[in-house]
Amino acid sequence: MIQKLRDNGYKLTPQRIAIVKILSTSKGHPSVEDIHEQIKADFPTMSLATVYRNIVLIKSLGEVLELGFPDGSNRYDGNR
Repeated sequence: MIQKLRDNGYKLTPQRIAIVKILSTSKGHPSVEDIHEQIKADFPTMSLATVYRNIVLIKSLGEVLELGFPDGSNRYDGNR
């Protein structure tokens, strides 16, 4: 994921790297809210919208799979 972001000219901010790390090491399928909850200890000012925008970006690069659930929630799998 890091290489794909770099290859496409995106900045590797500490926040973006933290999101990628969670996606790539998660045993389950975290939601945007789950990722935000894990990140806010290190980045207390980071908004849920920022997490969502980064997930959409990484998804657009084909590096994360979006899984839709019957309850209407989406979760993400970075372990392609």
